[in-house]
Amino acid sequence: MSLSMHAENGAAVDQIFTSAIEGDLFRSVLAVVAMNFPEATPMIVGLERMQGAGNFLLLDTPNPELRRAFAEEMRAPDGWAHSLHGQEIGRVYDDGDLGAETVNGGPMGQVLRRTSPPRTCLAGVLFDRGERHLLGIELRYPRHLEAELRRPLKDFLTRLARQLDVATRIMEVRQRLDAAERLSGNLLEILPFSVVLCNERRNVSRMNGRARAILRNGRALQVSPDGTLRLSDPVVDDEFATQIQSLQGSLRQRVAIMSVPRNRGEPREILTIIRLAAGEAVGLPGAGPNFAVIYEDLDMPLELDQDFLWRLFGMNAKEADLALALLAGESIGELASRRRMSKETLRNQLAAVMRKTETSRQQELVALLSRLATINATA
Repeated sequence: MSLSMHAENGAAVDQIFTSAIEGDLFRSVLAVVAMNFPEATPMIVGLERMQGAGNFLLLDTPNPELRRAFAEEMRAPDGWAHSLHGQEIGRVYDDGDLGAETVNGGPMGQVLRRTSPPRTCLAGVLFDRGERHLLGIELRYPRHLEAELRRPLKDFLTRLARQLDVATRIMEVRQRLDAAERLSGNLLEILPFSVVLCNERRNVSRMNGRARAILRNGRALQVSPDGTLRLSDPVVDDEFATQIQSLQGSLRQRVAIMSVPRNRGEPREILTIIRLAAGEAVGLPGAGPNFAVIYEDLDMPLELDQDFLWRLFGMNAKEADLALALLAGESIGELASRRRMSKETLRNQLAAVMRKTETSRQQELVALLSRLATINATA
């Protein structure tokens, strides 16, 4: 049997490490153990270090009676489950370490004694799963196979303990990376401007929705079929590549700003290129991204609506209309001429607007409205 077990170990290792990356690690371990020891009943036990509700039992096959027995076992003050807390982490234990009465006398032992053949022997190993939790892999097997299985089980569980320790670390790192990647994606989406993340070769790894909208119109930014970020103007694209290489080789400079020239009357556009320091691109492992490229259309108007100002400040329609005109860059004089109103009437409305927004100067009011427009653009 040991030869068969050794022959299957390579496949077992592959399955364990693949599942660590794909997220179904512990059920994969059960499958590996069952494959190597079909005569045994394998289980994974999760235990709270202190009395609590975080205990669990995983079995290779559904067994409601055994699960109920586990729940009863957890309520026993000196039963099998509580005796596991005294075992050394990473060292294979057996029924001799726990005692026959502890192994077979409790609810779990009684259920396993009624199986055919009775499972009255065991071997297991514990893992430390943080300050509050222990994790154990345990196999119950028939007494008549003790001489045949005890040594192979100890060898197998010792190797499995080392493999599982590394695999659980992989799984935990992957979980943290997945969470960080979701966070970074959400943060990118709420930014009120277009952002593209790329490496020094301009290979794109991520962008937000605003950048995707810019790419769809193809006016300024483009992504080539090989995933390279480019500018539609070849001359400007060459300058973009030069700026990237310059920042990549610089020890001190981290930011470059370049304009995208347009014909008279066309929108003005600015690219800001930021070299990311190590660890700043959280959730995006590997060789990149190294850069964040921010695209801004300077002529894109900041927008709010009257309903927003009414809900936030209680402005009436005329007051909200005045506030939005000031945000768009119009002056009191221009508004008075366009609307054929007196400046005094508009100043009275402006006083009401500033009172409701708790601002004291027109410049302060416009700055507040600009910030609100920027925030509102992320909704």
